Amino acid sequence: MTKTQRGFIGSFISILTLIAATTSYAAVTSVGEINVVGDDQGVVVANSTVDLIVTIIIDRSQAEPGEEIQTIEIVLPNEFIARASSIRWIQRDGVNQTVSAEFGGNSLRVVFAQPIDDFSNSVYQITFECQTPSPVTQTVTFKARLRNVDGQPIGEFIKPGQADGKLNNDDFTLEVIPNVPPAGVQGLTVKRDAAGDNDVTVSWGESEDPDVIGYFIYRDGERLADVDDPSSTVFLDVDVPRGLRAYSIEAYKTPLLRSERSAVRRISVHPDTAPPQPPEGLTLTSAGSAIKVKWTRSPSPDVTRYRVLFGSSPNQLSPLVNGDVLADRNREDYEFSDNRILGVGIFFYAVEAIDEAENKSTRKVKQHRILDSPAPNPFLPVSDNPAFNRIVFPARAIEGAEGEFFVLIFDIDGAMVKELRAGPDDKELEWDGKDERGDVVESGVYVYQMQIGDSYKTGTIIVAR
Repeated sequence: MTKTQRGFIGSFISILTLIAATTSYAAVTSVGEINVVGDDQGVVVANSTVDLIVTIIIDRSQAEPGEEIQTIEIVLPNEFIARASSIRWIQRDGVNQTVSAEFGGNSLRVVFAQPIDDFSNSVYQITFECQTPSPVTQTVTFKARLRNVDGQPIGEFIKPGQADGKLNNDDFTLEVIPNVPPAGVQGLTVKRDAAGDNDVTVSWGESEDPDVIGYFIYRDGERLADVDDPSSTVFLDVDVPRGLRAYSIEAYKTPLLRSERSAVRRISVHPDTAPPQPPEGLTLTSAGSAIKVKWTRSPSPDVTRYRVLFGSSPNQLSPLVNGDVLADRNREDYEFSDNRILGVGIFFYAVEAIDEAENKSTRKVKQHRILDSPAPNPFLPVSDNPAFNRIVFPARAIEGAEGEFFVLIFDIDGAMVKELRAGPDDKELEWDGKDERGDVVESGVYVYQMQIGDSYKTGTIIVAR
């Protein structure tokens, strides 16, 4: 190798070394986003001071030497201003960190007292105060990156993405809007519930400002609700404390840019005397030895709990132990499991809805039959009462048997009049007193043979007409 060749190779290696020192590392990965404190829409108001929060997920599980994190750098868009004293706090996985801060060249640098050199996957949140520009630029972009102890970048600028576990502005961009609050809301009215509930309906006129994105409802001077639909003009305040109540409303373009509060409307709220509507869709199913009681929520919004009751008569029902189930307005379906071992008989389950004032709805009642032998016996096929116009053959009548479940019914002369076969999940079979042609059989004594797999049972049935 000539001297010239050795010199060329040496220079090439020096260049590679320099590139390696300045090129971003690939083993540490990160994703992040920026949001406005108090506003998850990614909107800031021009010529104002806001608190911003940068959230970054940093994965150091594959970190290599030289990738220890000393600094998190946030590059601000033009004319956005922050200071070293702007840092409110920085947290790692919810724990405050010891840092110093620097600002210069439109970059805010957060410097850790000790480099981050472990191999964890952590969430970092930096909250800082920032002054927005006077000119309105529709969209601005922030950038963030990591630097090592030598000040070299670790990886490229952090990619935008969901980092804080919330559905908000999952990006490093913000929209800047003019610092012009919307006009005040007109036409505010409040009405009591006509049925006697202690609920208040609040209604108002829709804002004509196209930049309005929602309304804040206030009761007695305290913010009660955020209606985040600009076309919605009605809000139901449920379970309002009794007494004189005062309501007002604001329209907002962002939570930080609101209209003046409307004129106050007052209303006297009385105690709740109206029972809630009953639950819907009550069903009973067997699950082994347990009985599953299932229902759908009551349409009434003030239900606080449901009560499950039990008894041997629909008119003599008592609450079950642990039979109170708390209501959840976001929940449609409910279930209660009665794990007691019940004997043979006819039982009744009921569910009632109860509101915050202990008003109770009418009860939804359902019958449950537990039989060891076919019943009722005798039965009346021509009756209008479904409890007596058919006979039920329970699979449990043959203890511990497994296999295909079917029933053959014969007249007293031995001629078969009906065959019943169960599906894979059927636990019982019913006979309505009709033969294979669909005609109701004559009154008299009939013989049945019930078979499950290789096990069978015979007996007699009395049909009355």
